[in-house]
Amino acid sequence: MATKEQTLHRQVHPSWVQGDRITSQAFSPTPKDAGLLSVYDGRQIAAGGSFNHYTTVLNLTAIGTVSVAESEVTEVGLPWRPDPAPFPEHAVIDFTGVPSAGKVKAKAQALAEKARQRGWSHKP
Repeated sequence: MATKEQTLHRQVHPSWVQGDRITSQAFSPTPKDAGLLSVYDGRQIAAGGSFNHYTTVLNLTAIGTVSVAESEVTEVGLPWRPDPAPFPEHAVIDFTGVPSAGKVKAKAQALAEKARQRGWSHKP
């Protein structure tokens, strides 16, 4: 029996959108991330629930949620893992082993393209 592929949900800040197109910034770790990009584990929470948690419980800004499949993350050569310390559904995509800023950007662009092809997972 086939199982639905699990996804990782990423909240999208308004500055990461041009028109209705998300930019690669949505999947680019910032210096404060220390190479660990925060996502929600789709095994534990739906896209809409992750958006609600992010915007109401964490009181952070997002205009919607996009998702990438776990296999798409590994296809671009990145590991991911649960990271429940901040909250149970938290996970990270690990960019720490990527050797250069250019390669980080390329991997972020590849993930953003996968998310764009899938479309918004949740858009209030």
